[in-house]
Amino acid sequence: MSVRVFGAGYVLWAGLLALPVVVFGCSETTNINTIDGDNLPCSDGEDNDGDGFIDLGDPGCFGNPLSGSEAGTFACSDGIDNDDDGLIDYGSDFGCGSPDGASEVDLTPECGDGIDNDGDGATDFPSDPGCSSIADFQEFPDIQCQDGIDNDGDTLIDYGQDRGCASRVDADETDAPAECNDGIDNDGDGDIDFPADKGCANSNDPFEFPEIQCQDGIDNDNNGQIDYGEDPKCSSPLDGDEIGGTVECSDGIDNDGDGDIDFPADKGCGNSNDPREFPDIQCQDGIDNDNNGLTDYGEDPKCASPVDGDEIGGVVFECSDGIDNDGDGDIDFPTDLGCSGFLDLFEFPTLRCQDGIDNDGDGLIDYGEDRGCSVSTDNDETDTTPECRDGIDNDGDGQIDHPNDFGCSSPDDTREFPNPACSDGIDNDGDDNIDFPADLQCVSESDSREDI
Repeated sequence: MSVRVFGAGYVLWAGLLALPVVVFGCSETTNINTIDGDNLPCSDGEDNDGDGFIDLGDPGCFGNPLSGSEAGTFACSDGIDNDDDGLIDYGSDFGCGSPDGASEVDLTPECGDGIDNDGDGATDFPSDPGCSSIADFQEFPDIQCQDGIDNDGDTLIDYGQDRGCASRVDADETDAPAECNDGIDNDGDGDIDFPADKGCANSNDPFEFPEIQCQDGIDNDNNGQIDYGEDPKCSSPLDGDEIGGTVECSDGIDNDGDGDIDFPADKGCGNSNDPREFPDIQCQDGIDNDNNGLTDYGEDPKCASPVDGDEIGGVVFECSDGIDNDGDGDIDFPTDLGCSGFLDLFEFPTLRCQDGIDNDGDGLIDYGEDRGCSVSTDNDETDTTPECRDGIDNDGDGQIDHPNDFGCSSPDDTREFPNPACSDGIDNDGDDNIDFPADLQCVSESDSREDI
């Protein structure tokens, strides 16, 4: 059978507790939802749970023809989509007011229940824009600016965050186009959008106005140069003053009286926006002022920086002056190992293994003599050679290195001392006999015990 459900005031129940088949009357155009009773256990004329009772005669139906079970299981907590609306149980199916609800069927759609279900201040259709009709089961969500979804993919969601939403009932989250890309002459200057309107820095600029002198396409100071990139008085496209200020390197005047006017003619000008022509700086003037074949900073080592005004005298870098300043036979970097670069002030002394000094006090000086120097650029003269192969009688026993000195267990032994008991010059066992061969208990000079 078919059970027809209508809006408030149009539902007629008959014999809810006794009749196995219930028919709802009053077929009107206000019909909201139609449910096939043959699909409802408590209205299908069958003993679904095999207890001998059918439909509303079965106590498990709780007198509800729309119940989803004859077995007494609450339809709103049985894990079944009893009304075939795609929603299951309490928390999902709007027909369930609680977990123990006997029916999942939603008799009254939100858009006709007289309640502001989504809290947007508008109730039901047509007042609530979230309702497409009075039969719409949800007031929410239908409106992009209140649906909790980033509809335009700009990572901003709904009214209050996404600037494309003018209000909570705005159905379009898409941001309004920027003035500089909307096809409208927003500032009424006769120019529309970027790049035509000079008030637009780019197509994403939200406003065409105000016009900025350094991007307005006008020669505001009548110097024949227009805007940033041409007029040096403009420090950036957003500079609003193309008139004020004085830039000597683009004013057409020989401000420093050197016969050269402005950039690039005047070498005192780094660029056309340089405020001063003076003074000309030797280390950036493009001239080999000291006639050494090297020009300016970056090439001539006498220039400490681009603003160094002396390429000739002043600081002398020994490592690039063509002189053997330290008398070691090597001249300048990279030949002289005392030089780490062309701008090194001194060739001598920097590296201990070539400075002519016995830095570690071992009587040996520099690379080639002191074994602590592995190369001439070694800055540590300290001898790390083990005592047992350094050629020195370190312990003063008259024996040098392994295997001659019995204090050495191997050539890599770092100390020659102490010697084994049978060669240490001591009567270790108190028998008045010292070492091998005097002490007969010593098998050899390398024997570590005199008393055995």
